Amino acid sequence: MAQFKRARVSDSANGTACQHHTQSKDACRFIEEKTINLPSNIGRTATVAAWPTYRSRLSKPGTPTDTTDETTEDSKAPKSDAQSPLVAVGTDAGCIALVRTVDDDVTVLDHGSSGSGTDGDNGTAAIQRILMAKSATAPAGPLDPSHLIPDMVTGDAEGRVAVFTLGRLFSRATLPAPVSALAADTNPHTPHSYLVGDMGGSVTCYHTHEVRWRVQLHPHGTESSASDAGGLLLLDRDDPQVVGICAVQWADDAGVPTHYVLAATGAQIHVLCHGTLVLSMPLRARCTALCSGSFTGPLENGGTQAIIGDDSGNLYILDRFTLTLYANVAYPITRIAVLPHLALSASSGPDIVVCSTQSNSVYLLCAGKIVGTYVADAWPTDVAVIETLSAERGCPALVVAETVGQTGNRECRCLLKIVAIEE
Repeated sequence: MAQFKRARVSDSANGTACQHHTQSKDACRFIEEKTINLPSNIGRTATVAAWPTYRSRLSKPGTPTDTTDETTEDSKAPKSDAQSPLVAVGTDAGCIALVRTVDDDVTVLDHGSSGSGTDGDNGTAAIQRILMAKSATAPAGPLDPSHLIPDMVTGDAEGRVAVFTLGRLFSRATLPAPVSALAADTNPHTPHSYLVGDMGGSVTCYHTHEVRWRVQLHPHGTESSASDAGGLLLLDRDDPQVVGICAVQWADDAGVPTHYVLAATGAQIHVLCHGTLVLSMPLRARCTALCSGSFTGPLENGGTQAIIGDDSGNLYILDRFTLTLYANVAYPITRIAVLPHLALSASSGPDIVVCSTQSNSVYLLCAGKIVGTYVADAWPTDVAVIETLSAERGCPALVVAETVGQTGNRECRCLLKIVAIEE
């Protein structure tokens, strides 16, 4: 079993992190680090997601965590600990695995069976994206360990979207292009919905396994055009891939919240409402990541904002159709995750932006300032956040996926770093 150790921290005040912002006085501290070695036979890590909080689990204090008999069929289901967050891992070999952070137990749910091969030849389409959400189907009453597993949605390189419920495959749909983006749909009127973007430029909203709506985006414009503020705005006609997707709630002038879906293709952000394209907004550089949260502090009427990262290292806030520069980091941004401020502090405040880059650095930003920089052993494949590490250890944690060693080398190792954070 891997042990926690002191995390390595890069202090931007010493000039080893971002040169554009100084370290905040109220900096986050990386207090402990745990390394989990993933099995070599599941392939290289392509994407990760975390079941974020111990408090959101279905079990209640005092509920037994193991009520099944070892000989029953249910005992074969992947098991979870009520006080152990889960990390879902998707690999380039088509494997989907669950990792318990308390004991490093790895359970493979789908071992290379995501393809549509015939004659017993299972395909090995890479898992492109993975999403974890609260189970919509778990029964009430006493729970066995399998009922503590959240629902999962995965998308692969052959356009298949799979839904796992209680650790078992529930449904599978196929899109005409590889899946490139996944996000939860936060529309209060349709709980348990999720959003899928693909490399062909389509955005689909699913409710459980049924299609609610689908929109085909058509990026437009020339290779470059002058912006009102000066400089050039890239408009990539030939790049329809949806690189990021998220849902937001924006209040209108009367204070009535309206649900929108944002999708990024190339250097454009598309705003959709009820499955209809409302607006396409150009950016200065190609968008690489997109996520929702509250980045300027708690908003009225439960509203949310979007944080946008691009390949020039810029981060923008999009709020009610207004784009504002949030920060700039030293490297192109690859992935973004959001840590709610309440996970770190009892007081209210802006959410924490976690972004990985084309470097070893993972930045934590709050209110436009870098509050922490974690230095990985290799360029992170993906990042995620755990809101509460355990009942005893109430702090949140980063999940950093790394591949150490040369690509294609048998000595290549896939690691998960669980890095505890405190304010």
